[in-house]
Amino acid sequence: MDVSRFLKDKVPLSVTVVGLAMACYHMVYTQVFLQATKPHLNTHLGFCLVLVLLDQLTKAKTKWSRIWLLFLILLSLLSVGYVQLNWQALEERAYFNTTFDLIIGVILIVLVLEATRRSFGLILPVLAIVVVLYPFIGKSLPEPFRCTAYSLDQTISNLSIGLANGIYGIVLPTSANYIFLFVLFGALLQSLGGSRFFMLLARALAGRMQGGPGMMAVMSSALVGSITGSAAANVAITGSFTIPLMKKVGYKPEHAAAIEAAASNGGQIMPPVMGIVAFGMAGLTGIPYLKIITMAVIPALLYFWAAGLYVRFRSAQLRIGALSDGEEVDLKQLLITLPSFVTPFVVILILLIKGYSVMYVAFWAIMSTIAVSFIQRDRPSLRDIVEGFVNGARAGAGIGASAACVGLIMATFTMSGLGVKISIGIQSWSGGSFFLALLIIAGLCVLMGCGGPSLTAYFIVSIFGVPALTKMGMAFEQAHFFTMFFAVFAFLTPPVAVVALIAAKLAEADYIKAAIEATKVAIGGFLIPFMFAYAPVLLFQQQELSSAVMAIVASVSCLLAFEISFVGYFSSKCDFFERFIALMSGISLFCFFILNKQLLFITGLSLLAFVILIQIHKKKGLIRGAKD
Repeated sequence: MDVSRFLKDKVPLSVTVVGLAMACYHMVYTQVFLQATKPHLNTHLGFCLVLVLLDQLTKAKTKWSRIWLLFLILLSLLSVGYVQLNWQALEERAYFNTTFDLIIGVILIVLVLEATRRSFGLILPVLAIVVVLYPFIGKSLPEPFRCTAYSLDQTISNLSIGLANGIYGIVLPTSANYIFLFVLFGALLQSLGGSRFFMLLARALAGRMQGGPGMMAVMSSALVGSITGSAAANVAITGSFTIPLMKKVGYKPEHAAAIEAAASNGGQIMPPVMGIVAFGMAGLTGIPYLKIITMAVIPALLYFWAAGLYVRFRSAQLRIGALSDGEEVDLKQLLITLPSFVTPFVVILILLIKGYSVMYVAFWAIMSTIAVSFIQRDRPSLRDIVEGFVNGARAGAGIGASAACVGLIMATFTMSGLGVKISIGIQSWSGGSFFLALLIIAGLCVLMGCGGPSLTAYFIVSIFGVPALTKMGMAFEQAHFFTMFFAVFAFLTPPVAVVALIAAKLAEADYIKAAIEATKVAIGGFLIPFMFAYAPVLLFQQQELSSAVMAIVASVSCLLAFEISFVGYFSSKCDFFERFIALMSGISLFCFFILNKQLLFITGLSLLAFVILIQIHKKKGLIRGAKD
């Protein structure tokens, strides 16, 4: 039987079979102890390498590229098969490996770099190569650039064939046991109509609000982004529908692109599923995933509060009302299908609260998605289910390869002492200033994540960033959450701003204008991490009651002030003086978090109240003038 005929995109049979096999293996492994940890990770790596390269093979256009890819696939099977058969012996003779062991180790490193390059481009593998080679040069450099370097044999063993660090270190298990399963869940939910359902739900809830399609984009992207875990995929899914609607009702192309880009990127911090970076944080730190999504509630609400304010003010400025394109949402049908897409999230929350492992939760989330979908009137076809599993496996394979690549970087930082040096360097460069240390780490997150996956930026920066922050007095969970948050929003930060680039293409807008505008919409993503760094109550951490109340009021008001200043509108058009006062209000409230001075809190609120009163007065004057 040609299984590939079940896929809408005509995926070749070989990719379909391997993708299904990978999905089934991981599903079964959550319930049955098939093999020990190391061979399990090796099996995951083997699936990742073969599926990524096989996917590329089916798209190759020249004979030589097909031969080369086929050769790499055979090398993948050989090297992974060697580890699978000899993993116990390899662990025993780590750092004292045979020549053939080392050859296999080098092959694995090259394959991981190549699979990562083909999945995410050159930036991450080039960074990995530079970091891995640096100790061999750094051992001869003067301080503070000097670092420890081991022999070539020991380095290869540490990076791959020793099976303790590097490729098989702490990052690959996060991919195998956390991320892959929820990528599978998101792809399956999407294949069964989840994206369309959440877009219709957003239309029903937000379509009648001021700025209709803009509010719909914010809400639908928050919901869809929570299940896809990918900002780029979110833009492609929701943006292809919301951006034309926004342009149709009067939003400028750069405004439509900015709203969609910012909202899509925010889906990665939206509970209950969030994005793959949150699962990476759970796997790396051991912090229970339930605690992570709890910590994310207030920051996510604040972020979408700011994005919603931008849409509200911009739509009022452009005189855009509610959605009126003639397409009505069938509320009865929406309610009928509601259980099919809400049930999996309820299952996730209940099982997490009961304390089950993330692997177990992911399995039942996937099974409940399939089971409940057959209850509804429009039952899914076998093709829909196969498509979800295969597309999820393809996406998960690329992430798995990149996780192995990040393992090379993390092992080198640990082995050479670079991680400790950079951590100490952050404390030194900041001069002991906690705020400057936060700025440095935020900058490093943006630098690492602007052109590649947010997950890799978080993994890399957390090696040296988190120890630096914890030594300066920040709680472990806060430090990781700060790093994770900025890694997520690096994808939206100019000058690269990949999410804004995709949205700008869909909107046929100027990329630079769209990227700058997206930063205004997403201002919360760059301010909120600093807020919760000083006010742990925003992460549901303990804080004195009076300070907690002031922090919540200040965070809400700060974002309101900045959006008034950026858009230049509240209830009527703001002149330069009003925008300047609003900007000073936002800065004052933001500085309140850093300096903890009540005067700044009072000043910020007073300036904001002053602007709002002026706006109300102007609005009343305009209404009276219109009546006269």
